[in-house]
Amino acid sequence: MSNYQIRSLDQACNKVMLEILRGSPIETDRLTICFDRQPDIFALARCKYDDFYYDGLYDGETLKGFGMAGYHRGLVNGEPAELFCARDLYILPESRGRGFVAKSTENHFREHLHRAPVGYGVIMHGNSASLRFVGRKPENNRYSPGSMIINQLMINTIMLAWPVPQNSKYAIRRAQMDDIPEIVRLLVAEHRDRLFGHIYTEASFPGYLMRNTGLSIGDYFLAFDRSGKCCGVCAAWDMHQMKQTRILRYGRAFFPSRIAWKAFTVLFNRPSLPKPGGHFREVTITDYAARDRDPEVMNALLRAVYREYRQLCYHFMIWGSSADDPLLTAASGFMRQAVLSNIILFSANDKWLEDGAVRNHLPYIDISGI
Repeated sequence: MSNYQIRSLDQACNKVMLEILRGSPIETDRLTICFDRQPDIFALARCKYDDFYYDGLYDGETLKGFGMAGYHRGLVNGEPAELFCARDLYILPESRGRGFVAKSTENHFREHLHRAPVGYGVIMHGNSASLRFVGRKPENNRYSPGSMIINQLMINTIMLAWPVPQNSKYAIRRAQMDDIPEIVRLLVAEHRDRLFGHIYTEASFPGYLMRNTGLSIGDYFLAFDRSGKCCGVCAAWDMHQMKQTRILRYGRAFFPSRIAWKAFTVLFNRPSLPKPGGHFREVTITDYAARDRDPEVMNALLRAVYREYRQLCYHFMIWGSSADDPLLTAASGFMRQAVLSNIILFSANDKWLEDGAVRNHLPYIDISGI
């Protein structure tokens, strides 16, 4: 780190930060993709966190990488607490291995170490470069929090492929503002026992909608049983204004899949693959709850979203939960690709890293924020 410095970043750094993000893509022999954040990398953080901080890795006057810590209220062992989320770690290849993680955590947590009892982050399964930091504290750095893997996150990318029937057992409709009490009731029941669960109230829900760019009450789907009682909810959020799955390159190994996709588009009248530089049309499922955590209710909601967004020529529907969540069976029957990531618990106080100190019940990771 002798020639490198850590500095705080603000909106003036947006353009170069986006360039670094695109310069750190996920590369395979089939595809090169980037989880882009055009046009404003700060927009998602403004939606998701009460407070957030970006630190940058500078080589002289040139930004080479960055990372972020965001703060919000959530539930730990059923009680409200301030939490931090560590995310958005992007470093250009030539500047990796320069001690940025150790130095930036020292820089940030020197001031914020005791602000939140615990924090969390997500590292994709197989990302050995990032996983090697888990469970280790840098030497001579008393400000860096401890860490451990506590669970896994499963994200399902569901292809909006062939037509699917609606579940006739449940009536599904879009929500209106006077449905907020029912929505909040279901969400409170879903989150109250989950680690990192969100805190919902009727009073704060309209402000929550206003804060989240591109999300409105009409994006919520409600399920009603045959007696007319509301028994499920989920939001279907098109987040392209803040993040996109962008294709940078199709590899030769993907050529057979491109041929198959083209045939599929003809047979089922589906949208073509984006050209290099373009992005997929995706809708993200968030704010979901089903009465008694019934997978059939959740499946009915997913089917309703699937049908509507398939007609709108979207490519994918994204939905996920902790990998041990029985509710994930609601995704059965769809054409989908599941990706596993490790859920990391952080704390400056070692007592929170002891077995049983944190009730590891279905940790909630808001996939709309990652």
